[in-house]
Amino acid sequence: MITLALFLLQQPSAGASPGTYWQQEVAYEIEARLDEPSGVLSGTERIRYINRSPDTLTTFSLHLYLNAFRPGSRWADADSVEGRRRFNDLRDPDFGFNHVRDVRIMGTAVQPVYPFAPDSTIVRFALPGPLPPGQSMVVDMEWDARPSTVPRRQGRQGRRFDFAQWYPKVVVYDRYGWNERPLYPAGEFYGEFGSFVVDLDLPADQIIGATGVPVCGDPGWERANRVPSRPVDYRRDYYGARTPSTGACQGAAAGRKRIRWYAEDVHHFAMSLNPEYRYEGGRYQDVGIHVLYQPGDDSTWGNGVAVERTVTALGWLNRVFGPFAWPQLTNVHRIEGGGTEFPMMVMDGSASQGLILHEVGHNYTMGILANNEWREGWLDEGFTSFQTTWFWETTGQRGGYESVEASLLDLDLDGYSEPVSLRSEAYRDFLSYNLSIYSRGELFFQQLRYIVGDETMLRIMQTFYQRWRLKHVDEAAFRAVAEEVSQRDLSTFFAQGLHATELYDYSIGKVKAERRSGGAADGTAGWTTRVEVVRKEKGRMPVEVAVIAERDTAVARVEGLAEREWVQVETRSKPKRVVLDPRVRSRDWNMLNNQKRVGGFLASILGRSATGKAEHYFHPYFSTRSRRDRMTVGWQPTVWYNDAGGVTLGARTRTDYLGRFEQNVSMISFGGTGLGSDLDEADADFYFRTRNPVQLRAHNASQTLEVFNTEGRYGAVASLDWVRREHLTFGPTRHRGLTLAWVATDDMRYLDPALYDNVGTVELQLTSGVITSHDDIQASLRSSIGGGLVYNRDGLAASGRSDLNPFYFRWTLEGTARRRLLGGQAAVRAFAGVSRGDDATAKQRQIYLQGADPLQQLNNPFLRSRGALLVGDDFRYHAPGGANVRGIDPRISTSAVVAINLELERTLKARPSARLFNQVAVAAFTDLAHGIGGPDQPLTGERIGFVADAGLGLRADHRIGDTRFTTRFDFPFYLNRPALAQDRAAGDHNVEFRWTFSFQPAF
Repeated sequence: MITLALFLLQQPSAGASPGTYWQQEVAYEIEARLDEPSGVLSGTERIRYINRSPDTLTTFSLHLYLNAFRPGSRWADADSVEGRRRFNDLRDPDFGFNHVRDVRIMGTAVQPVYPFAPDSTIVRFALPGPLPPGQSMVVDMEWDARPSTVPRRQGRQGRRFDFAQWYPKVVVYDRYGWNERPLYPAGEFYGEFGSFVVDLDLPADQIIGATGVPVCGDPGWERANRVPSRPVDYRRDYYGARTPSTGACQGAAAGRKRIRWYAEDVHHFAMSLNPEYRYEGGRYQDVGIHVLYQPGDDSTWGNGVAVERTVTALGWLNRVFGPFAWPQLTNVHRIEGGGTEFPMMVMDGSASQGLILHEVGHNYTMGILANNEWREGWLDEGFTSFQTTWFWETTGQRGGYESVEASLLDLDLDGYSEPVSLRSEAYRDFLSYNLSIYSRGELFFQQLRYIVGDETMLRIMQTFYQRWRLKHVDEAAFRAVAEEVSQRDLSTFFAQGLHATELYDYSIGKVKAERRSGGAADGTAGWTTRVEVVRKEKGRMPVEVAVIAERDTAVARVEGLAEREWVQVETRSKPKRVVLDPRVRSRDWNMLNNQKRVGGFLASILGRSATGKAEHYFHPYFSTRSRRDRMTVGWQPTVWYNDAGGVTLGARTRTDYLGRFEQNVSMISFGGTGLGSDLDEADADFYFRTRNPVQLRAHNASQTLEVFNTEGRYGAVASLDWVRREHLTFGPTRHRGLTLAWVATDDMRYLDPALYDNVGTVELQLTSGVITSHDDIQASLRSSIGGGLVYNRDGLAASGRSDLNPFYFRWTLEGTARRRLLGGQAAVRAFAGVSRGDDATAKQRQIYLQGADPLQQLNNPFLRSRGALLVGDDFRYHAPGGANVRGIDPRISTSAVVAINLELERTLKARPSARLFNQVAVAAFTDLAHGIGGPDQPLTGERIGFVADAGLGLRADHRIGDTRFTTRFDFPFYLNRPALAQDRAAGDHNVEFRWTFSFQPAF
């Protein structure tokens, strides 16, 4: 035990106090020459390495990061798995590489070992002799490097070069040992702090920005300076006596120049070159600012825009953390979009304030507070996103916290969330990594700010920065500072916020309000309200409790740890209502149980059953409101027409919570108004649907119950659906479902006898499906299988219908595939359907050749009844489904059919941001189907057999509010059996002018 204790005491920990902290000491001396035609940078490198660890080292490792950007690397393969073919398809000379040669350690030649071959982003060497604690060694080598022509944190394009992670870079040795990690798309970098002397030999006209200061030579800034009245601030003497000599800049060949750069206390050296760069300089306090932008950027980067935004970023970060640790900051417009941070340098794809603030922020939370970005990326990306959002709050912008929490809540509810603390390569996909590290990481800091308050959060950040600047940091280091400054035990919060994905749900239990005795003069009179807070999920978070009284409001807080806690709130006037989490900061997913009325017995009963204060509004049909903190109730008038009921008037309400729960619909309508009706008396109908009640929440599940009495039909439908996907952005999405449907007829005047028999059906159906995509192909497969029974008032045997079987089997299978092609897409659909018993199946459950069957149209008042607005010879609407032969009569059905639908679509105009017309396209199509068996058709007196059509179409995609839909016209000019045409009056030739219309895609 004594030996074990001594061993543990000797183990280094970045989470320990700075007094026990250690980090290795590294100094680089690099000479490099750029050959522009080949894109290759090559030279020599000397590394002076001092072992400050308590361990004796026997190996030494380097990163060769540019080898990730070539075919066969782990990066390229990870890309390909997710459908991104950025690097696996590159050929020489387009891919990147990084090589080392003639490596000598301690003066002895050593041989490289590539532990992750064929990925060679890590190279390892056995030391000629052990390196004990406190001892040093020198490593010499030759090397070359070439960025790829496809940019990703690096790149080249003509004479433009973004050099990031380009030199053989020392792998960090810390308490986990050598951090030998291949480079993946998820995660970024981890480096040892050190000093850099970098001598560059470049074409004379190149303009360069880089980490460090140019101690000699011409980086090209004065020639490119767009503001000559402001002298260039080189900061050449910043390091004083430690500045290396300037002799290295002499003796450049004709047409070339030499520049020496120097930097201290940085863990990387990056640079960007472009002979067309424009330069503008500035200063924030004692920090020099250099901005390099491209031709054409004058209005977006120039005229002081990028300089001023960089100053703004430094001013904010200086306030929340502390003074910048280095002499200068260079901001360049890089080849790639987005942005990447490096010590003393940011490469940005735009000059937006948000991007500059984020990337400059990384100079603090990555550059100065240097964490292991693939082990604890949240401490970098999450922290940076948090301070960026906080900045925008100070400018008056709101919604940062709300949008971040909303982006994660659905993932939490469906079980897709992954903890913030995973290693970057452990996430299921790149999107999950981004959501966890950026969004969930930011949410962690937002929640900490909520727990400790703004003032304490600032002191935590400033203390953390002051104590750990220019060191490696981790969760333990940050937690120690947070607990010290806040004087709080944050163990539960850190455990759940970083290492779990718990749901949070608090509700109000009992409420007791009593009048306090006392005098009004001394303020002791008033009311005391005791509130019970009930924790209903595993997540624990402090919760604010607001008591809203007649003339004042008071707020208290519970820690939220116990399953039940009481809090006492005092108000001057009589309490009326209690609200949990009034600021919506506790991550409570179900806020429908967060409000309760206060008062006598009746108010208590009402409050106990209340689902929170609802928001009522006029529903504009195309947009449904959704709120985080309450139910929304939209009210709509309704009107439609059919031949039997005439004009039908009614009202409908739609409720919603979070865009996924309590999506209930209630509708009452009155037909037979006398306007165009052939009925003698009015008919009152109703439709009620409840969908996804919060009490039945389950991962990836949806529950629906419908009850209706509508236009000659009544019944109920109950369904359960499950959807699951393995990855968030690629791979298959699987569907499963179970539906029990009862539909009966009671007034055939509303019903077309070609679509309905006067019977009721009860059917159980199982559904399944899968949707997937790969490269340019999207495919889906759906199937349903089930059966049912047919009945009327006489029982299962339909009266007078000896040919109608009381039991039937129903099966459908549908597969679709789409592929982008020539500015549009090619699509194919295959369908097979069977619905049969020993005798004929009821018409409403047969398989239809033109489109959807009658029960699929049951909830559409413009289609479901005889003579509805979109039904009839004068309006030929196509509701996709069945065999989908769009040129024939929609009343034609059979007991079994197989079909194929083909479409070639070409986009004429696309405006994704437009509201009315997002895209306009033309299409050519053909539909082929063959009916198998089944009864003779009343329209033709014969069985279906083979049916085919072909024609042209016009499509337009629209968006109104939050509703997207397609307007589609199809012209099936050719039909092999014109006697079956939807518009038989058009003629009896195979080739005629025929048309159909729809608000839905063909398939």
